[in-house]
Amino acid sequence: MIPAPDGSPIRARSAGPGTAAPPARERPPGARRVLSVTDTVVRAMAYVSGIVFLLLAFYMTLDVIGRKFFHISSAITDEVGGYGLAFGGMWAMAWTLRSGGHVRIDVLLPRLPLWVQAILGYVSIALMAFFAGMVAIYCWQLAIDSWVTGTRATSFVRTPLFVPQALMAIGISALGLEALAILACGIATSVQAGQLADPPLVEGVEPVAALVVPMRQPWDS
Repeated sequence: MIPAPDGSPIRARSAGPGTAAPPARERPPGARRVLSVTDTVVRAMAYVSGIVFLLLAFYMTLDVIGRKFFHISSAITDEVGGYGLAFGGMWAMAWTLRSGGHVRIDVLLPRLPLWVQAILGYVSIALMAFFAGMVAIYCWQLAIDSWVTGTRATSFVRTPLFVPQALMAIGISALGLEALAILACGIATSVQAGQLADPPLVEGVEPVAALVVPMRQPWDS
């Protein structure tokens, strides 16, 4: 067991029933710095996302009360709600990935050998980086096209569409960059330690607490 930056203990992942957990290793300094920078950025984006959702909830509540009791309305609730949902959701995705908050179906995964679980973890992160990169490319193309052509929403507010589209593109780009940082950090740690380390997906973990198996073991057995 090793302490996290906030002083709370972090338990090492067990290598199996009756087997002692392998020793913890430090991440390479370069990998730690890269992951620290990306964590700072995506954590700030997640806070902004939470503030957006909170303000959106207050705004929609006041608008509903105004329509119900005072017969007044901003008339842009649907539009603002859609922009807020898209913006807030996209900006929170990167930190959700880093903290392991995305939903995954692991009915079969726990029954696999630990080294297979680790490899599948890297495959999933690589696929996430690829998917986010492809979506980001098209989001940026859409935002640039809207800016060049001056496209605006059909509502009476006439919102320039490149604004919400660019905000969405920033969020999905951050997701791709965070996935690449996680992937690179895990690979660098594995190479330095000579053991296959789990991808760093747990919030606040700097020392690697779960090096699952020596790299050579699957091929020697």
